[in-house]
Amino acid sequence: MTKIAAVLWSGSVGGAETFTADLCRTVRELGAGVSVVFVTRGEPLDERLAAAGILHTSLGLARGRKVIHHPRALARCVQTLGLDGVLLPRGGYLAAALRIGGYRGRIVCIAHDATLELGRVTFRDRLVRQLDRVSGLWASDVDVAVSDFVLMQMQRRRRAGRLVRIYNGVDLHVYTDSPGSADREAVTIAYAGRLIEGKGVDILLHAFAGGAAQEGARLRIAGDGPARSMLQGLAAELGLDGVVEFAGWTLDMPSFWRACDVAVMQSNASVESFGMATVEAMACARPVVATANGALPELVEDGVTGLVVPRGDGVALADALVALIRDDEKRRATGRAARVRCEQRFDIRDCAASYLELFQGERAV
Repeated sequence: MTKIAAVLWSGSVGGAETFTADLCRTVRELGAGVSVVFVTRGEPLDERLAAAGILHTSLGLARGRKVIHHPRALARCVQTLGLDGVLLPRGGYLAAALRIGGYRGRIVCIAHDATLELGRVTFRDRLVRQLDRVSGLWASDVDVAVSDFVLMQMQRRRRAGRLVRIYNGVDLHVYTDSPGSADREAVTIAYAGRLIEGKGVDILLHAFAGGAAQEGARLRIAGDGPARSMLQGLAAELGLDGVVEFAGWTLDMPSFWRACDVAVMQSNASVESFGMATVEAMACARPVVATANGALPELVEDGVTGLVVPRGDGVALADALVALIRDDEKRRATGRAARVRCEQRFDIRDCAASYLELFQGERAV
């Protein structure tokens, strides 16, 4: 039996962490042994892993960078759990630390964050991130791009023979369809993501106030972050009290998406390497209004599975939301098409099978 270990920096819940947990569970269903190692601490994701029966452990380091000083501890832990290979959320010095510590299994690195923020990164930040990536080039066996957009970015820096593209996936038995706005008093628009500068949630609030709110729609925002208080203040300034809900983090994303009618993937300065929230909503047969940023146009086909608007264009975003609010049939048709697209491209079982092939010595297609 193939034995694999996945390494995560921490158990904080984000797109990469949620995907890794689902991937591990599905790989195990395919007959492989799988475990998870946290570099720092495992909360709260460790509870989800425990519920799924996935073995996990934590090195308990104060900060992720401390792993540089403890490469042997990392390698020993991973070697015990993942004899055949290890899956890393990204390469860089984490891959290098494993090799220096003595790990000899196959290392597969996933480029969840292969790109940088647009126009908001200092020269020093770019240099540090580039040095991080370069430090692990020699250590990994395969690097996985999660989208064609990321693949093209990586091909500029790597020889193509070491690169493959495997789309992230969702469990289509968990993310399922349910009746839409016919069962609700108002059309509900939903967003999920980190509440940080650069995501453009402020643009979403302005766009919602300028159009969708006047149509009687409601807006639910899942997620948290340092910009939450500012965004709540902005919502109040725009007169959106009572129609905008800040729901905080939720582990039950299928229920969150099924409680909405239209999903929004708003992204401004942050480059989107993939967009797990987008695929989750699509799997629940919800149309997505997405920003033309990074890989998002790969996920959302404009006019077919949703609508794609220019980055930073609040007027276009407002118009797109209003168009879907007013046209019930268009909203439902694009939602159905979104579900079909997920079945064709973003099934976690197909994704897991491709990763398992990498550890069994075969190249993913």
